[in-house]
Amino acid sequence: MKSVLVHINRDSGQEARFQAALDMVRACKGHLICVQTSPLENYLSADPYGVTFLLGQTIDEIREQEKAQREGFEARLKAEGISWDWHCDVGSATLLLADHSWLADLVVVSTPGRNWPRRLESPPTAADLVLRVRAPLLAVPEDYGGLDLPGLAMVAWNGSPEACHAIRAALPLLAMAGAVVLVSVTEGSGYDFPATEAATYLARHGIRAEMVELKPGGRTVAEVLLNEAAVRGAAWLAMGAYGHSRLRESILGGATRDMLEQSTLPLLLAH
Repeated sequence: MKSVLVHINRDSGQEARFQAALDMVRACKGHLICVQTSPLENYLSADPYGVTFLLGQTIDEIREQEKAQREGFEARLKAEGISWDWHCDVGSATLLLADHSWLADLVVVSTPGRNWPRRLESPPTAADLVLRVRAPLLAVPEDYGGLDLPGLAMVAWNGSPEACHAIRAALPLLAMAGAVVLVSVTEGSGYDFPATEAATYLARHGIRAEMVELKPGGRTVAEVLLNEAAVRGAAWLAMGAYGHSRLRESILGGATRDMLEQSTLPLLLAH
């Protein structure tokens, strides 16, 4: 993965996702694309009559803050000795990141965690973006301490087209892993595409994968996967992302949403 895009923003997950992106670029000897986003609403206000206008003083303050943030990151990047470039735009983070992602091999953002708003008007960046971009998405928990690419990699497998896409997207990273485990949760996925097919595909690329089949036992798919990841000490997990239009009941399916809310390890998602 030679072109890694990372979201730059002043939020609690910034440092974890930046470190994960750096780890990826170092391991792949790639290029880091930094996209600094500022929501348009930061620049706007409304009077009692509902008239929207720009706040001149606020704009100056935000620009100063963004400049200071950029200078801090640039100093760190120069010390890293890696290839990188920087983009700064005002607008929707999701749309701006999607626009810059078309020639990226990986997009790095933060997981939304358990405070995911239930209203559909404002889905978290990770949830909205994974349905818009062609590149795989790496969603990093805000308290994660670095990306252990030589560690154990887990792949959630249910035979779906999304799972197939995820395993193809994760291939360069699976090749770096010290061990790979294909985990199937037997709950009747509706796809007649066994894990042996995925293991055979990986074997053709020189990757040996252990196959594990687990029963839910009254637990959700996310609970089963995350428990297995914790038991095995997995460094990261790849899975297909399932979702649909915001006009439907929810922007993402249950298992994907649960994983984004609950995961304590990075998730590589492909839709």
